[in-house]
Amino acid sequence: MYLSELRRWASHVNLTGLRSEEAIIREGFLRSLTYRVAFEPAPLMKAIDIGSGAGFPGLVLKIGYPEIDMLLLEPKRRRVTFLRSIIRRLGLTGVRCVAARAEQLQGNTEHQGRYDVAFARAVGPVPDVVRMVEPLLTPGGRLILQAGRRTRDSLPSARPLLTALGMRAQLLEAPAPDLGLPPTHLLILEKADS
Repeated sequence: MYLSELRRWASHVNLTGLRSEEAIIREGFLRSLTYRVAFEPAPLMKAIDIGSGAGFPGLVLKIGYPEIDMLLLEPKRRRVTFLRSIIRRLGLTGVRCVAARAEQLQGNTEHQGRYDVAFARAVGPVPDVVRMVEPLLTPGGRLILQAGRRTRDSLPSARPLLTALGMRAQLLEAPAPDLGLPPTHLLILEKADS
């Protein structure tokens, strides 16, 4: 149902750059599931997906690991409407979608220091994303980003800044499902334990 609804909505709402059914399955759904190697799902785990778009990776991870309490954060109203519709149609609980940017949550006591894990895809340069998300993480919380070649190549020069921001960086290669996909490279940024 998720795939068919996504394709139906995509005809009038820009949800994702992925167009074909095969691309949505491979690069959207399956690639989202590779994030699982970077954290251990647990009951009562609080997670946030920054810039959820079509629900990659946050909604896919919520479906795969229902014990996670997931917040989908998306600034574009039409995408929020889509995500809320999918959540209702799938009968999901323990997930909600908020129309906002990460910066808007920073000073909010409901969100500050609340999340054990945060996910983000293509929302900006790594140091900028860290500045946005770090206040939302619990001590020891993780920010998990898909890391393209440019991000991986720039990591050595970014490490001192990331350390100054209170984050320890680690690159992880997540094997892709056996569908001919190259591995997913994830950047795991762990917040210092104060």
